[in-house]
Amino acid sequence: MTNDAVKLRSIQRVFEIIELLQEHGPMGTTEITESLDVPTSTAHDYLSTLYDLEYLIKVDGKYDLGLRLLDHGIGARNRHPIAREGKSTIEQLANTTGEAVWLVTEEHGQAVYLDYALGEYAVQTHARIGTRSHLHYLASGKSILAHLPRERVEEILDHRGLQQQTSRTVDSREALFEELEATRERNYALNDQENVRGARAIGKAIIVDGDVVGAISVVGPANRLTDQQLENGLVDRVLGAANELELRLSQA
Repeated sequence: MTNDAVKLRSIQRVFEIIELLQEHGPMGTTEITESLDVPTSTAHDYLSTLYDLEYLIKVDGKYDLGLRLLDHGIGARNRHPIAREGKSTIEQLANTTGEAVWLVTEEHGQAVYLDYALGEYAVQTHARIGTRSHLHYLASGKSILAHLPRERVEEILDHRGLQQQTSRTVDSREALFEELEATRERNYALNDQENVRGARAIGKAIIVDGDVVGAISVVGPANRLTDQQLENGLVDRVLGAANELELRLSQA
């Protein structure tokens, strides 16, 4: 193995450790060694270095992620245009709808939750800031996909697939592309219990100078986000909020 290959492998190992601790929480050196199938001495070297650099902490003798990573994540989030400009928009939309409102963007073919606001009656789902998810079963994700070139959508599906979250999740490319066409025609996307049973969402892509920079979505219980509610003003409020954010971004 060349020196360059060794360096690349070392970088990969570092992020494997970070992702392992993100998924499982505090772990001992032996647990990490077994999970990554590396010698104990090698794991110890990586862990000690990450600890010295303050990216890891120790909790009851086990390693866990440190808050230094939080600084990087918040910095990246705050540099994203819709996160910088969208806070007041989603707070106002949450207040007028009473539901949960999310700002989402696409990165490496996945939806990334950037920010949220909760209305008076909002029900919080499993999502949190930083959550990464498939695009095809989210209202925000489908609204983004609907405005990407077909070749890009095909690339995303080749890489990410069509994971089934519920029995209502779209299960074929043909069905997905039909839904994306419908999304473009009505100018918003729907998630009808495709991600979480009992929850519906409406999403609208944020488009600036012809580029999709993200999406805004309203999420709530299916018994509240009914078709009648959509017709009685919810769609207009979501479209209005998206338009407001697009105008703000175009002038930023």
